[in-house]
Amino acid sequence: MRTALTPVVIAVALASVLAGCGGGGGSALPTRPSVVGPITQDANGVWIFRPAGKPKRVVIFFHGQAGRRENTPANHRPWINHLVSKGAVVVYPRYEMDYSGSVLKAANAGVKTAMDQLDLKDVPVVAMGYSRGGALAVEYAASAAGQNVPVPSGIESVNPVQVGEQAHIVDLRPLRHDTPYALIVSDKDPATGNARLLLKRLELAKFPAGEIRLNVARSHGKFVADHLAPLGTSSAARRAYWAPTDAFLASLGRPS
Repeated sequence: MRTALTPVVIAVALASVLAGCGGGGGSALPTRPSVVGPITQDANGVWIFRPAGKPKRVVIFFHGQAGRRENTPANHRPWINHLVSKGAVVVYPRYEMDYSGSVLKAANAGVKTAMDQLDLKDVPVVAMGYSRGGALAVEYAASAAGQNVPVPSGIESVNPVQVGEQAHIVDLRPLRHDTPYALIVSDKDPATGNARLLLKRLELAKFPAGEIRLNVARSHGKFVADHLAPLGTSSAARRAYWAPTDAFLASLGRPS
């Protein structure tokens, strides 16, 4: 049976060629940023954003719970483009087509698909999430071992809620205690209490407080640091969310 050459299949093949596959002549690196996806159209789908040149890190971007637009990169594309401009490969797992079933299982499937495509070694992997994704990033890191997906060397949560995986309670005790954890909360976010509850989960899991780096996005002038503010692209929003994220990513070294 012949395989249909869909646009996604063609794009994946082209990305593989651009990335270079070794051989006697050496590996070629992409000369411009590229995006492939969604690879598969179901909840296991994933987008891959690649930078020009040699990647400095992989950022797994866990989105929030806000319907069909949020399970695509559309709401976060400016921030993703910025991360790519800084040398990051951004992996955006879909993991959600409705609100039933295990989103973490689907996220792991998407991440595995992306990492198989990328075949990157000795590159730091960071789990980063917004809102529901902020909790999922922590839960992913705590449960990644044994799932054939990379265990992240750093985690960042932006305006997180308490729980990401709603099909079952994820045990956070396996989370490595040497994992730097950056938390960004907004001073006008009505859901800030959820971030405190997520921190309580980490405390109960005996995660060391010394690994937690807190940044507070503060409202000023016309800039209101609320729950949706991380989706903004104003200079104030970039200073409040993009800048501390850049600093956190730059602080992470090679994986151990």
